[in-house]
Amino acid sequence: MLIIDDEVALTRSLQIALRDPNYQVAVAHNAQEGLAKANALRPQAILLDLRLPDGDDLKPLQRLNAMLPDSAVLMMSAHGDIKTAVEAVKQGAKDFITKPFDINALKTQLSQYLLAQPLKQEGLIGQTPAMEKLRSELALVAKSQAKTVLLLGESGTGKTAVAAEIHRQSALANQGFVEVNCAALPENLLESELFGVEKGAFTGANKSRSGLIHAADGGTLFLDEVGELTMALQAKLLSFLESQRYRPVGSTKEKQANVRVIAATNRNLASAVEQGRFRADLYYRLNVMPLTLPSLEERAADIPLLLAHFAQQFSYDAAPIHFQLQTQQLLAGYRWPGNIRELKNLVERLSVLYGGDEISVGMLPVEFCEGGKTQQSCDLTGAESEPLEHLSSRLADEEKRVIVGALQESGGHKGNAAKLLNISRHALKRRLQKLGIEV
Repeated sequence: MLIIDDEVALTRSLQIALRDPNYQVAVAHNAQEGLAKANALRPQAILLDLRLPDGDDLKPLQRLNAMLPDSAVLMMSAHGDIKTAVEAVKQGAKDFITKPFDINALKTQLSQYLLAQPLKQEGLIGQTPAMEKLRSELALVAKSQAKTVLLLGESGTGKTAVAAEIHRQSALANQGFVEVNCAALPENLLESELFGVEKGAFTGANKSRSGLIHAADGGTLFLDEVGELTMALQAKLLSFLESQRYRPVGSTKEKQANVRVIAATNRNLASAVEQGRFRADLYYRLNVMPLTLPSLEERAADIPLLLAHFAQQFSYDAAPIHFQLQTQQLLAGYRWPGNIRELKNLVERLSVLYGGDEISVGMLPVEFCEGGKTQQSCDLTGAESEPLEHLSSRLADEEKRVIVGALQESGGHKGNAAKLLNISRHALKRRLQKLGIEV
């Protein structure tokens, strides 16, 4: 875990209070130091102060999300208000904590991120022929001397996990693995993040700053959503791939970096080239060692393993949910347009609503019954005649009714309401936010 806060006394106190043999706690006292440590340590959880001396409110959050999309960032501030909290969550913060805070409540919030299985292992779970083929190809690519690798496949198939595994099995495993989501930042900010920036290059550039290519020097740079790059950035990326040389924004001097670039996209790049939306020369440069990830529908036999894995991950302070055989069979017949990401979200939702329970078909959201390859039913009252959107709305209304009832019974105390619902306080807060319940 990493704590980024300019109050030295507070960070020391938190280091002591959060001391635990299961994880390490590192600290930084400004945005620049925090971002450098975040890149080097790749923490599972980050406590980020809203107002740092060298950070403009939520800008460090944007950079952390682009650099470490799998890390949980929790914002904290003595100046917190509802508007700032909502904006922080919109920009990717997992939660917003107002100082002073209760240390036991903070430990509970952090535990789910620090003690969960690392996300980078999720996409490699499976025993189907499609997954065995992917593992075999991945091992060959990892050990090759190829400087560029291209990961293809539908959205949500686990490209980040595969990229991390390629790095882990390569000769670069002891060097840095730097990840950036090319769709998460606007063009001007993404260019600065990748190549760095010279002091005075533009308004607000008060100091020179190294980019993520520099941070990945000697290791691996993972460019997710590379198909979203603008044509101008595509040209600059191609130039770097050809020469391993680049020029920071606003600089007249070139720098050099020796990195392996793994690019990923769910777009059909060949089609994008034909339509003039992606440079043909960049496509051919990236497409040296392509790997195509199977969709979840292609590896449906792995679904029970994935359900068990995510159920354990989202068990929080309750026993893991488990799935009846009929439920597993129904989910195996679902089309999974969102692939592993969609399955993960389903298990998280069911874990919040039915912590520790056996999941029957009737507990599933109705879209999973309607989206199968064969006609199936969730046995919900009125399911045969009621429109899908009405059923989804009715399910949300019922969830809202149960939560509001628990809050009323507990006198509005969220902690007690969470106990009544047999879920964690953090899980309750997420449901309140999603359902628009104000307390």
